[in-house]
Amino acid sequence: MSFRRWQIAKSDKMLSRSVAERFGIDGFAAHLLTSRGFCSDGQISDMLGLDDDTAEFLDPFDIVDMDKAVSRIRKAIDGFERIAVYGDYDVDGVTSTALLFSYLESAGANVMYYIPDREGEGYGLNCKAVDTLHELNIDLIITVDNGISAVAEVEHAHSLGIDVVITDHHQEGEILPAAVAVVNPHRKDSACPFKEYAGVGVAFKLVCAIEGDSMAVVEDCGDLVALGTVADVVSLTGENRRLVRLGLRQLQSSSRLGLSTLIDMAGLSGKTITSTSIAFVIAPRLNAAGRLGKASHAVKLLITDDDEEASSLAEELTAQNKERQAIEQIIDREVTEMLAKDRSALYDRVIVIAGEKWNGGVIGIFASRICERYGKPCFIISYEGDRAKGSGRSIEGFSLYEAISACAGQLTGFGGHTLAAGINLKTENIDAFRRAINEYAREKYPIMPSPVLHIDCQLPPSVVTLQLCDASQLLEPFGADNSTPVIAVMGLKLTDIYGAGGGKHQRLTLERGGTIITAMKFSTPDEDFPFRVGDVVDIAVTLDKSAYRGRESLTVIIRDIRLSETHFDEISGGRQLFEKMMRDEPLSDEDCELLRPSRSTLGIVYRAVSGGYRGEADVLGCRMKRMGVGFAAMLTSLQILSEGGLLHVGDDGSVLCVEAVERKQGDKISPEETPSAVRVGYRNV
Repeated sequence: MSFRRWQIAKSDKMLSRSVAERFGIDGFAAHLLTSRGFCSDGQISDMLGLDDDTAEFLDPFDIVDMDKAVSRIRKAIDGFERIAVYGDYDVDGVTSTALLFSYLESAGANVMYYIPDREGEGYGLNCKAVDTLHELNIDLIITVDNGISAVAEVEHAHSLGIDVVITDHHQEGEILPAAVAVVNPHRKDSACPFKEYAGVGVAFKLVCAIEGDSMAVVEDCGDLVALGTVADVVSLTGENRRLVRLGLRQLQSSSRLGLSTLIDMAGLSGKTITSTSIAFVIAPRLNAAGRLGKASHAVKLLITDDDEEASSLAEELTAQNKERQAIEQIIDREVTEMLAKDRSALYDRVIVIAGEKWNGGVIGIFASRICERYGKPCFIISYEGDRAKGSGRSIEGFSLYEAISACAGQLTGFGGHTLAAGINLKTENIDAFRRAINEYAREKYPIMPSPVLHIDCQLPPSVVTLQLCDASQLLEPFGADNSTPVIAVMGLKLTDIYGAGGGKHQRLTLERGGTIITAMKFSTPDEDFPFRVGDVVDIAVTLDKSAYRGRESLTVIIRDIRLSETHFDEISGGRQLFEKMMRDEPLSDEDCELLRPSRSTLGIVYRAVSGGYRGEADVLGCRMKRMGVGFAAMLTSLQILSEGGLLHVGDDGSVLCVEAVERKQGDKISPEETPSAVRVGYRNV
């Protein structure tokens, strides 16, 4: 994982104390609420779910065009017109489709559903699909989780005599489609009090408007609303929060045969299902259908009442999810090999990596992984023949949508938002796009934003207890705008390191002031863990609890760990300066002074790593600083020693890998002649 700035939330102790007293909750829970901006009684009541079973839901008719949509759909039901629910291939899209289709079918409508193929048709309403639906004598298309940009497609449907009702939650463009109704809380002319619904949330509000009883609709399909809302990573505040809480209750013993079968196969039967369970266990399996197979099979799973079909479909989705994981590993290996041959992409402000025939349903997942690994905006592009498409992910502070809008000349199509985007382009323009987006980043962001780890508070180790964990769980469910609480504990002495899970994870014992903490650092093999017994470290952790034979125990999970002497600005600034050098951009005299190592510096660095090093670069940097070597100079030294044939240096974002190169007798090494030494004006002293 990339090196991240720790940003600790500010605390208003008086306000937190007041909230704790008024609501009778633990002071830590009160701090979490107030530091996240939930300060009024109404906001706090919503966050704690105090009125979940009694409060009125927001009026669905507050959303613009809801009255027009309801009128047209009722007319279609009463006249037994042929209706098509037109969905999308992700979890939000398939749950929206299943929800609306099931309701309309139960209301006696003549209804079918249609999910476009990810590879063959792409996202959203398309004219070929409209033609297919026309051949099936469809009178009314209702879109769910798409349609807000389908101006030409709606016009085409109208020319064929098909009416269209759009329900969507994505941002509108300059022109609204000329549909019978465009139900989208994000419309510029919308005054509805809550706008952050997922696509399934908008479909839910539509059904509530038709039915006239929101609580009855929740009781019937709250599980689907929870699934789509969590999976689409929309804000878990306001009405979304209540919908997810109520839906999670239903998921504990879902009456949907296919869903309960999938939950059993995923190993969640009998366990408490949380938003985390949805995000990391259930949603990936439902998504696998749209990534590698047919998304319509995920809809079938959600609506089936046949035991045999439920088992067959659940097995299919589980197998496709495993296949998806295998494909990711293949792409990971290919990317690693590409970067080993040409590391220039890693020094760019925006990483752009392209591969032939990479699975289009997986590149978005992998873009997220690369973005997290290197702490930079990233695009993964798959090309075949003369056509290419890419998926991008970004970090806080860098808008992907603005960036690709500035590069529209290299693209045939694009869409997205601040942190995620998709692009289409000609294969021959991939390099031009890489240059254009990096030029945009250079002009707009002379200093690129750094990844941030948001920390809720800094606490002494003595209060990291089960009680603290229980207090934090008052804010469940966790998700967007209400993340799992992260706690920083500073100045701990590392007293024991134990490889767990066959050496794949690390169990650490840490101590400060007589208090001992046992914590887990997952997915960190023995050879990649650079810390030593005796190091003084800071840790950022999340808390969880488990039960065994009726006894609860606390699990402390390390999200990040660093030596206590770490100075973020020096590490981050040094890396950006080094990458500036590697991009061959102009360097000032001050830049060269920070980057330039002396001969003695090269010797210090070589002796420190000649026996091999694997681990975070910032940890090595802290150890080098004790010997008088700055971080920028350390990175330059490693580069010079690599160019000079003394070291092999690799870096996969989370782990710096250094090995000494075996030298033959008589080999002459002249580090002052290497390109990087010449670049910074190496001094042979």
